Amino acid sequence: FWLKPLARGAPHRAAMAEPEPSKGKRWVIALELEGLKFSAAHFVAFHGFREPMHGHNYTVGARIGARQLQPDGYVVDFGDVKKVLRQICKRLNQRTLLPARSDVLTLQQLNDLQLEVQCQGGVKFVLPAADCLLLPIVHSTAEELAEYIALEVVQQLGHQLRSRLCQWLEVSVSERPGQTGCFTIPLAEAASFIHVRGSPTPRPCMVPVSGFDPMDQVQLIPSPPVSQVSSDPAEDAYRLLLSTLGIAESSRHELDKTPARAAKAFREMTAGLRVEDPLSVVGDAVFEVDGAYDLVAVRDIPFHSLCEHHLLPFAGTAHIAYFPNGRVLGLSKFARLLEVFARRLQLQERLGHQLAEALNQLLSPKAVAVSLEAYHTCMSHRGASVPSTTRTIALRGVHKDDPSIRDQLLSGVSRSGHLALGP
Repeated sequence: FWLKPLARGAPHRAAMAEPEPSKGKRWVIALELEGLKFSAAHFVAFHGFREPMHGHNYTVGARIGARQLQPDGYVVDFGDVKKVLRQICKRLNQRTLLPARSDVLTLQQLNDLQLEVQCQGGVKFVLPAADCLLLPIVHSTAEELAEYIALEVVQQLGHQLRSRLCQWLEVSVSERPGQTGCFTIPLAEAASFIHVRGSPTPRPCMVPVSGFDPMDQVQLIPSPPVSQVSSDPAEDAYRLLLSTLGIAESSRHELDKTPARAAKAFREMTAGLRVEDPLSVVGDAVFEVDGAYDLVAVRDIPFHSLCEHHLLPFAGTAHIAYFPNGRVLGLSKFARLLEVFARRLQLQERLGHQLAEALNQLLSPKAVAVSLEAYHTCMSHRGASVPSTTRTIALRGVHKDDPSIRDQLLSGVSRSGHLALGP
């Protein structure tokens, strides 16, 4: 027999006589409702095996069996069972489900925000602590999740179910349509079963914690005395940044090495900061040359930099023109000098000024012009999303305001590159 809840609740109990048990008959109620769902991430690990962390949209169902109906015509109040199941689904929703009884996982809290899970072979996950939920199970399979949910229901409704002579409870957990794990518990044995299963025995790989009880809604394990945080703070920062994308995305195994790669790339893009004296990159390539007073233009030097406002790249080309005053710079050193200023958090305007100032300091020319043309991803890939180039020009030197010299400098760094030679 399949019973459905009445639209306006159960009939008045006092007006009914208690029916006699019927031999050979049994009644079963089933709950398979739209609201009994949760989304969570998990991975299964045991000796010699670990699957990648991934997520499911779980569906929960329940069935309760009895040999007789109660005076109100019901096996049990649907509303009570639905309330408990929804509370459990809410507790599990949007969490990373970690098995507290596992003997192949080591769990430890790195700080207030992060929880580290270490598997056999040294593979590690660093997860947002607030997203993690430890459960008193060995593996986070659908079968063991069904057992956990069933014991939670019995813990909260066991007395009521037994008082209404219910015989068994079955909970099902589906990872996807057609793939379901079930757990059935005889209610007469449930009290002793919970007593045995309710307090997990600590495994050797678990960090010992006084008063540890994975039945709590959230249980975080403190760090051991020696911190296990990565020695590279940039890598840890990128790992934390990835965690903001959500559990299912940030825990994909394809991203395991992404924090290390991103940290390495960030160090490369800011390598100029580690050069204590930027002018030192030219070495001894400043030369005194008799008769070196005519315009020199070095064009189309590529550069890459990092916008300090959004940490997004901008890249382009530099054009440099200067009137020497008997002193010239080795041509390759223009690119070296540009790179040391570009490889840092930067603004295009500042980059041009810094390069012009450096050349003015090194060469003491009559005048120098630096033109930068760059494509900024902080403009094209976000916000206005407009692809465009930006051009800046910086002038330095005692004769920079001389009309003839100024015109030749601007011609030397112009887009066409045609030099207007002076008399």
